[in-house]
Formats: sequence, C-alpha cells, structure tokens
Amino acid sequence: MNLDHLALFVRLATTHNISMAGKELGLSAAVSSTYINKLEESLGVKLVHRTTRKVSLSEE
Repeated sequence: MNLDHLALFVRLATTHNISMAGKELGLSAAVSSTYINKLEESLGVKLVHRTTRKVSLSEE
C-alpha cells in the first residue's frame, strides 16, 4: 500500500472532493483520481462512489 495514496484518501474523506484533496497535497485532479483508483485496486474494494458532481464514501 502506498502511503501517498492513503494520505490522499484521508483528505478525500474530509473534503469529499478529489480535486480539492489533491490540490491540498500538491497533486492535479487527474493524478488524484489515479491515486484513488490504485488504492482501490490494491485493497480490492471500492472506497468511493463517484459521479460528475459528487464523491461519497462507500460502506467499505
């Protein structure tokens, strides 16, 4: 597990916004989204529900 990916997820859980969470850590929105995807793949679970307007945490 990559600690940068985990740090981004912690910020995402607080802000509910991938772009904002990434910006706080000096990452672009595209890189932030990729990091979350990689974290989900490494854990084998979907961590967030994404729509074009909203991000919410999954039950997992």
